[in-house]
Amino acid sequence: MSLPCDACIGRTLNLCRPLDDSRLRQMLSLGGVRHWKRHELLFRAGDPIGAFFKIRKGIVAVSHTLDDGRRQIVALRAPGDCVGYLDEHGAYAFEGEALTDVEACAFDRRKFDAFAAQHPDLAAALAEALSSALKQSGVLTLVLGQLRSTERVAHFLAEISALYAERHVSAAQPLTLHMGRNEIADYLGLTIETVSRSIGKLKSRNIIALVESGEVVILDFKRLREAGKVTS
Repeated sequence: MSLPCDACIGRTLNLCRPLDDSRLRQMLSLGGVRHWKRHELLFRAGDPIGAFFKIRKGIVAVSHTLDDGRRQIVALRAPGDCVGYLDEHGAYAFEGEALTDVEACAFDRRKFDAFAAQHPDLAAALAEALSSALKQSGVLTLVLGQLRSTERVAHFLAEISALYAERHVSAAQPLTLHMGRNEIADYLGLTIETVSRSIGKLKSRNIIALVESGEVVILDFKRLREAGKVTS
């Protein structure tokens, strides 16, 4: 019997990677496939944790609301990634918003943890996924701490282009960001106006071009990478 995972890019990534079809069926029985429209919430920070999710299609922004009410997007997750696993005293530690229409496998957290305890390779895959997410958060911290505004935008465009290509989110050129400038600002710790000026500077340097639909054409990927380079 075929699985819904057979055509999913996430079949070879993190949680699903070590499982054969039999165990994958068992894990799928811990929840089901769910759908969200653009800008709907998958989970809200502070709500009791029930399920967490592995994205099949779409882009999810993971965010934290600061004390002054501003939002800081701390991660962008693509097909194959997991969201909503981290908790704080039994509640979701962050908020997850669908930046596009999203389809994801939902797993009951309590049942999943019991299942993972019986399968060391699955537990190891979970630990690896969480470690990878932590490393990505560390890179974002370096970006915010080291780079000026235009450099941050350059880094973002290079990284999002590579991520979308790897996870088959959109065509390489032109690049559809699936994010408004307000969301880019929330991710890079900038204002919308600063994001717009930075995009304008990259355009004037013939590193990128814009098309009428708002998509980005990367004219010189090497220079874009150099402009957004961080050092550890």
